[in-house]
Amino acid sequence: MEARLTEGPVGRHLWELMVPMMIGLLAMISFGLVDAWFVSRLGPLPLAAVSYTQPVGFVVAAVAMGIGVGASSVIARLLGQGNRRRVRRIATHAFMLSGMLGLVLLAAGWVFMEDIFGLMGADETTMPLVRDYMEIYLVGLVFVIGPAIGGSILRALGDAKSPGVLLALTALVNAILDPILIFGLFGFPRMEVQGAALATVIANLMSLAAMLVIGIRRDKFLTLRGMKLILDSWKRILHVGLSATASGLMAPLTSAFVVAMVARFGQTAVAGFGVGIRTEAMALLPFMALGAAIGPFVGQNAGAERMDRVREAHNWCLRFTSIYGLSVAALLSIFAVPIVGLFTHDEGAMRAAVTQLRILPWTYCLLGVTIVANTSLNALGKPLAAMMVSLCRTLLVYVPLSWLLGLWFGLIGVFFGGALGNLVSAAVGFLLLRRGLRQVELTGALPDLDRGKVAA
Repeated sequence: MEARLTEGPVGRHLWELMVPMMIGLLAMISFGLVDAWFVSRLGPLPLAAVSYTQPVGFVVAAVAMGIGVGASSVIARLLGQGNRRRVRRIATHAFMLSGMLGLVLLAAGWVFMEDIFGLMGADETTMPLVRDYMEIYLVGLVFVIGPAIGGSILRALGDAKSPGVLLALTALVNAILDPILIFGLFGFPRMEVQGAALATVIANLMSLAAMLVIGIRRDKFLTLRGMKLILDSWKRILHVGLSATASGLMAPLTSAFVVAMVARFGQTAVAGFGVGIRTEAMALLPFMALGAAIGPFVGQNAGAERMDRVREAHNWCLRFTSIYGLSVAALLSIFAVPIVGLFTHDEGAMRAAVTQLRILPWTYCLLGVTIVANTSLNALGKPLAAMMVSLCRTLLVYVPLSWLLGLWFGLIGVFFGGALGNLVSAAVGFLLLRRGLRQVELTGALPDLDRGKVAA
């Protein structure tokens, strides 16, 4: 178990971390699309029922990613310091934390299931189908959270290939099992929406099993020692993890607000906005992968006191976000009409989506800066600064400006509100990150590693 990212070309390390993550993210996007496509063969009600469960999936993903960010932040810096014993302890306790969180979410989901989905609009026709899906999905929550946290641990160790491959294989297993369990092929019982949920659970269970094999047999980063220090480990993980989880929950909350604003201009505008969001998700994949790459790199090098490499990595990221962001903005602006035409031919929906794709993408490079700053601040153990960056983009700027400009200028104002949110968050992120780097260089302090110097 070595700090692999503290030596060698910076750009090569970032590419090696980014590319597998992009493949994994593409696979996970296909996960939901495959589920939706097969369930849609059952009819509109089953599809609506499964669609109601998507926000729950977003919440689970936000929790898993937040705790994963917390574990990755601590582990990468410890590895950079050469403290392998504590790396094993933190990694083991992170897996145990994922199991506990899975049980808590299972209990909460089971108790409040009908209340939650009733508030979301599920009625007597869809609620039984929602219940059929969620009763199986909830039981498998630990298998959903565990692999996400395990992937974060592996990336913190400098291995992005294994979690990327596992994400792709998980999506493949789900795609194979979906038709078998939903429609009852090859002698299996026809389970319909329950089959979709069971396919997801089985695929994630296999991913978790593979992750544990890697952790126990290959990299040996799991240990049964230090169990008495589990609360100390959880405190260190949650120091970053709680803020990262809160930041992750802001995105779906902001999206819900923006959809409500767009809905004032008609249902066709909402349809067009949905097309724009799907296109944006694909266009921003490299930035998501870059965010996953820069965190472990910053953590290991900060722990090793190689702040020169951290600054070199950030300069590389600024060049990448500028070149890629402006290039994709130009392409989306030129080809907006044919791209939107792949999804809809409704005149109102096309107008909304084309307008969106000719405004927001020009600030994608700024969004890339925001993502890099947010992840780097978490990697340095500065979660409150990272959360401030997220807040600036979402609740403090995007939501109020979109509402205000939407009132003044119509739908185009909503999109300009989003663009200004990207601008403000990039500026705040850049300044906070520069200050954070300077503090670490001057003091050598990595906040949550310096408290209570526990050797185990």
